[in-house]
Amino acid sequence: MKKLFLLITAVALLTACASVDEAENMANCKFALKSVELTNYNLTSFDFDVIIAITNMNRREAASLKRFEGELTVNEEKMADVILNEMTIEPNSTKNTKAKLNVPMTAFNSKLLGLISMGSGTLDYHLTGTMYFEGPMGAEIPVPVDIGRIGSYN
Repeated sequence: MKKLFLLITAVALLTACASVDEAENMANCKFALKSVELTNYNLTSFDFDVIIAITNMNRREAASLKRFEGELTVNEEKMADVILNEMTIEPNSTKNTKAKLNVPMTAFNSKLLGLISMGSGTLDYHLTGTMYFEGPMGAEIPVPVDIGRIGSYN
């Protein structure tokens, strides 16, 4: 009975240590907002593809993201909520992930619409939110993420 208890305790500790390692790997990842591309538009909304690059800096272990919840702003105006699902980023590599957004026309103010219609304005893209990864015993551990990109719309 004592051996069974020790075995269960050892397995639980090893599982917890593995989860902590994965959590540490995810917290050490680098995030970059690669691009925000207009893919379609009509009288009521715009469709965008948002590309986010996640780089796992660990050379030996994969990083596991449970989910990401955030919001995209353009020139400090909220455009849309961004959600990424579970993924694994291999050791010492970068994974580009895409979120498809549908932004209603009502989210745009006249200044932003003017910049987009001119095709030559500078738009500041910014993505803030929280990434969640699995911690010991299935607990979700939140880590805030704040990434941005200043770039030309062209």
